[in-house]
Amino acid sequence: MSEEPQYLLPEPGKEIARLTEQDAVVTHMMNNKRILAPIDLAKPGLQILDSGTADGLFLRRIQPLLTEPYTLLGYDVMKSFFPPAAPPHTTFAIHDISEPWPAELRDTCDLVHQRLTIPGGAKKATPREIVRYLCELVKPGGWIQLVEMDITGTVHGAAMRDAWAATAAFLTAAGEGTDYAKSMAGWLREEGFEDVQDVHVELEFGARADDAEWGARGAKVMVEAFVGVVGACKMMNVEVPLVNLEGLPERAQEEMMTQGGGYPLVFAFGRKPAT
Repeated sequence: MSEEPQYLLPEPGKEIARLTEQDAVVTHMMNNKRILAPIDLAKPGLQILDSGTADGLFLRRIQPLLTEPYTLLGYDVMKSFFPPAAPPHTTFAIHDISEPWPAELRDTCDLVHQRLTIPGGAKKATPREIVRYLCELVKPGGWIQLVEMDITGTVHGAAMRDAWAATAAFLTAAGEGTDYAKSMAGWLREEGFEDVQDVHVELEFGARADDAEWGARGAKVMVEAFVGVVGACKMMNVEVPLVNLEGLPERAQEEMMTQGGGYPLVFAFGRKPAT
């Protein structure tokens, strides 16, 4: 892969900062839990793969919970997102989630993790295929955890309704549609995984948040995402019927700070049978 592919959202140079703040907000609202799958992280010898790793933030954050020896693998399609130097026990490499993974990785991982990444591969593969490829990486007895937002379950006012309509149009144009988050647990069961759970966590921002500071930070992250969505709609010539894209992020921010807004975050996780 000599050249990086076009990133799904405009201005990829700003993505690491946005993703870092998004992680902080989501993790705070999840009571500092990043992993819901009941894996014993203190067990020595774990191999954990993070798909769509960006700069490896997820792997760095869980590192204090692990016991040596362990192996951390971070994969992303954007090499420019990788840090200049990898932390201990960590390797970064390029992979496009729309393609099958290298054969040597199959059945090797104690935990495969992917968060808010499926849209990035849906131009060339269906969300179902992306999940199948990830399932192949899990070793017998290992776990997979997939995390995506369910934009069909949002409750909002007029501006947020328009913002989510634009997001839905963008996701549909990108190839994955809007129902993939609700389908992930079923796909894991179809792949033969056991102990599958489908956990929906309502994230509330702005005026709906219990903590004003985190509510404002969450609203800011959402607005930055909507700026990207509006830019992508214009770049891809996506039509959003009955929605005026001009000034939409600003209207959404004002509404979130006065009325609140949010979305359900879906955690689908399961265990590959031991035999």
